[in-house]
Amino acid sequence: MAWNHRYTQPRPTQERLYVERVPVPDTTCPSCGSSDIARYPVANHFGPRMATKCQKCLHILAMDRPTDEDNWPPFRSVTYDWKASPGERAARDALLRELAAIDR
Repeated sequence: MAWNHRYTQPRPTQERLYVERVPVPDTTCPSCGSSDIARYPVANHFGPRMATKCQKCLHILAMDRPTDEDNWPPFRSVTYDWKASPGERAARDALLRELAAIDR
């Protein structure tokens, strides 16, 4: 897929937009034991992610960065895959250390 593909999508024709929740076969929820597991795109405070969640109790089994095949988010910055600058890395590392200290 070319870098400009995400910039040239037509206006949606549906009245309501939805995401497809793709079933994940041969997986069981460790929390409730349900086999109703699905993988779908979400947007959270870490940015766009692909969530693998139990549809019965909403337990999160995995939260992954989307790949090009996931086509999520529909609009992605050209700089999305660039490495963080030293200042961004330092701020992120400080935040992670602070969060780790709170969890103790």
